[in-house]
Amino acid sequence: MYRRRWNIEVWFRFLKQELNFSHFLSLNENGIRIVLYMTLIVAILIRIYKQENQLGYKTAKRRMEIELQELIIAIAVVHSGGDLKRLNLPAP
Repeated sequence: MYRRRWNIEVWFRFLKQELNFSHFLSLNENGIRIVLYMTLIVAILIRIYKQENQLGYKTAKRRMEIELQELIIAIAVVHSGGDLKRLNLPAP
């Protein structure tokens, strides 16, 4: 029983420290469930990115964040009629 409890503690420590899941954004059950699912999806995506690129966790998290920001900016530029070449951004 203690071992299972410890695994749960380690999991919540990971959520809080690595994914910045320190407090709930909603107080109703559905809102909490959605935020938890989104956090779990992000954790899985970071793990896949880490394995595919053979990186440490923090480096993978940082690089993935940078790449996602660039992708979001590129999508916004394309949708607003801007030129990606002028910004040196990859095509979405």
